[in-house]
Amino acid sequence: MLAPVTSILPTPRADAQGIPDIYLYVNDLANPRVLLANERNALTSLCYDIDDISTAEVAILIINTTLPLGIDMFASETFQKNGIGKAGLDNSLLIVVSVDERQWRIEVGYGLEGILNDAKVGRIGDNNLTPALLTGDYYAGLYDTTYELGTEIVNNYVPPNPNQPPPKPWILDWKAIGIAVALFVFISAITRGKAILFLPNLFKRGGFGGGRSGGGGAKRGY
Repeated sequence: MLAPVTSILPTPRADAQGIPDIYLYVNDLANPRVLLANERNALTSLCYDIDDISTAEVAILIINTTLPLGIDMFASETFQKNGIGKAGLDNSLLIVVSVDERQWRIEVGYGLEGILNDAKVGRIGDNNLTPALLTGDYYAGLYDTTYELGTEIVNNYVPPNPNQPPPKPWILDWKAIGIAVALFVFISAITRGKAILFLPNLFKRGGFGGGRSGGGGAKRGY
């Protein structure tokens, strides 16, 4: 008699974390979330201002665990998969905080390594992020760290194309629009033109520009 399939297949690891899709600019994927809505909005506004002024993209990611990869490989692969930074410029940062592992990492794109070397990034994180995380104040630590990193970028980075269009954190979701139109046509046909259309959210968060990680940055526990 054959054993049940569920008894011979390996049980998936409950703590394993795949490489996530992330968007402009703040991604609180922890469960439960650690940021309030107004805190996410304030961080998003700060990252937008850095992007608008300098063209550099800052991504913030809060996650429960980076296992089984570990925070170094996890940050690098998340950076590459999501293309953080403008294509061809690689002017970007990724700030990862792992709640369960009590670790953070700041990954720096190729285009910003001359401004934000490993020692400077580590010092900024040590002065701002680590002490705040030790007290559980994720928002203050992330805001102060992003502000100081952003100040370094705005004051020292000269974008090759400063006249590019402003960033678009929200873009039209054409798939949602297509579904809404199709539903409207279908319901109109069966109700003889008496359909009432309740529109879904027709916007989605914008993605990053297609940059690459430089492999530099800093990592710490807290």
